[in-house]
Amino acid sequence: MLVVPAAGVAAPSEGEGGPPAPQLTFEPGSYDFGLQQVNRGGEAGLQLRNDGEVAAPVNLLELVGPGTNVFWINGSGTSCYGAILQPGESCWVQIGFNPNDTNVYTAQLRVSTEGTDFTAGLSGEGGRSEIGPAVDPTNFGAAVVGSAGVTRAIEVTNRGNYPGAAFIAVIAGGAIGSFHLLDENCTGVPLGPEASCTLLVNFQPLSSGVKTARLGLFGDSEGGGQVTLTGIGVDALAQAQESSKQASAGTAALEPRRKHRSKPRRNQSLRHYRRSARLDRGSVAGPLVRPIR
Repeated sequence: MLVVPAAGVAAPSEGEGGPPAPQLTFEPGSYDFGLQQVNRGGEAGLQLRNDGEVAAPVNLLELVGPGTNVFWINGSGTSCYGAILQPGESCWVQIGFNPNDTNVYTAQLRVSTEGTDFTAGLSGEGGRSEIGPAVDPTNFGAAVVGSAGVTRAIEVTNRGNYPGAAFIAVIAGGAIGSFHLLDENCTGVPLGPEASCTLLVNFQPLSSGVKTARLGLFGDSEGGGQVTLTGIGVDALAQAQESSKQASAGTAALEPRRKHRSKPRRNQSLRHYRRSARLDRGSVAGPLVRPIR
């Protein structure tokens, strides 16, 4: 029965006095690339050493497993292809890792010699920064043309799993004359995951109507972001006329209420009627004359 050894473990000899089995060892036995920026990645070197008693030809060197699309063998940095390692000799394998998404990846580096396989585990994770505001777009509401406008503080946060930074923040497109970046603390500041910075933006419309612009945070590769800005410009004369109309409508609404209050109450009218009746009876009867005794 043939027994296939695990990584770095030699198969037993086929019989008493048979030739010893080859023994190859990867150093390190596994390698974790850790968190690497998406579409960037990195490289690492692994040593393959003959720890056995007989020569071991490298018949096959390959990557296997689910993550073979993001790991590769760098041929220019690898000396193991076609090598015949004598006992104690070593060669090098250069492995690259370039993640294409924010996932955890695994694979195996496998070498085959004389029908026996030896492997080393490979792993790594893709990282990306995601810089942006909590709410998008940022609405500045209405502002009168020619006024001081509306100013808002916009907080942006890195909600990714990798540090990112913006090397410049500018109003990049749209109604760029109606929006002004007054101050910010984002340029050149590395933002780790969940870290924030703030931009102070003023909306001062040049004309009436809906205005939209984009505030760009241009970064290094994955380090940028974008904020949509929107607001409504209101004509000053139209605003004054609308305010006058609202004031007039409020005054007219109060008039009926005032007239209603000026009417006498029913009880007051009844008392006035009774008093007038007594005066009328006195004028008909004439003055009261006492008899002479």
